[in-house]
Amino acid sequence: MEKEDTNIGAHAILVSSDGRIILQKRNNDPNLTNPGLISMFGGTIKAGETLQEGLKRELIEELDFDISHLAVKFLGKYVKTKRLDGVNWVINVFIVKDVDIKSLTLKEGEGFLHKKADQVLKNNKLTRI
Repeated sequence: MEKEDTNIGAHAILVSSDGRIILQKRNNDPNLTNPGLISMFGGTIKAGETLQEGLKRELIEELDFDISHLAVKFLGKYVKTKRLDGVNWVINVFIVKDVDIKSLTLKEGEGFLHKKADQVLKNNKLTRI
């Protein structure tokens, strides 16, 4: 963890206007967190950032996507534990609706998973949170 990083995350479930979920297909690099898995976009909050500021920064870094003009709704707080995940972290999950997948520029990962929620939940490569 870098000096300015915290053990608090802000992640987003992106939802397209047709109701399909947009998630990230992670690179299969063993040096990355969750290599080869499907995860939400987002990451670590920096010291001094609010959750919303950190989420906005992460989505710009990962997707060149500014959520300032969209409704962002808090979904819940989830805990990663050392026993299950190798780290003790708190992950704050938000929902961002009406995302146009064509407006996203993938800067991290191998690609997108863009499917209906029931199809996403059947994927055996989803991260735990």
